[in-house]
Amino acid sequence: MKNKLIALFILCVAVIANAQSVPTIGKSAPREHRGFYNSTSFGIAYNWFDNSLDDTDKYQNRQRHDVEIYEYNGYSFALGEFKFGVAIADLVAFHTVFNVGFFMGTVDYSNERYQEYCTEAGCVNMAQIDGIDDPTSNDAYNFRTYFGFGATFYPFRDKNSPMNGFFVGASLGYTLFVAVINGGNDSATGNGGFGFELEAGKEWWINDHYAIGFGVGFAHSSLVWETVKSHKSDNVLSLSFRMTRG
Repeated sequence: MKNKLIALFILCVAVIANAQSVPTIGKSAPREHRGFYNSTSFGIAYNWFDNSLDDTDKYQNRQRHDVEIYEYNGYSFALGEFKFGVAIADLVAFHTVFNVGFFMGTVDYSNERYQEYCTEAGCVNMAQIDGIDDPTSNDAYNFRTYFGFGATFYPFRDKNSPMNGFFVGASLGYTLFVAVINGGNDSATGNGGFGFELEAGKEWWINDHYAIGFGVGFAHSSLVWETVKSHKSDNVLSLSFRMTRG
């Protein structure tokens, strides 16, 4: 009985000692993602959106549609993104996401005007040729921002593995943008919508608490303000260089 008690005591001491040697889930540890988490990145990006404005006047038996179509393509060399949150167990970080970018590119603009007459037999579209604007293409500058909440996963925890530091991330949030169009008469278009961001990349530790790396991302939003079905999306492809703490 005495030997069993001694063995049980030794086992308890070993378990307690081992527990003390392993960092807690949220406690900061060298070269591990635990506790406070902050990631800052800057990079280049390609943005394209299909935006529209459906200005419809409704009457008793007809509707007049005035649909403006904007198709934009642009590049940015100044896309910045900031993440703040908490990392758990050197495995996952939960964080807010905020990014902002200034894009330079071109926008194709067209305007469709027509009337829709409805009777008991159905509705008929009557195109109005007079006054329809010819399609144009002009330089445009787009200011875009995104705010959301997401998570970044670090699935390879073995510090000796060449895959250590590989990450994948995702977030859900809201996008806003305003594009200023240069032409005969300067004008602008803008919209907002709910969407998501996806990212994958690799980081390398440079000391006990900071890592540098790169990420490749894709973002998509479905626009919600007075759009038509065929033109209501915003998209971004990005390559960023990042510094992460925690």
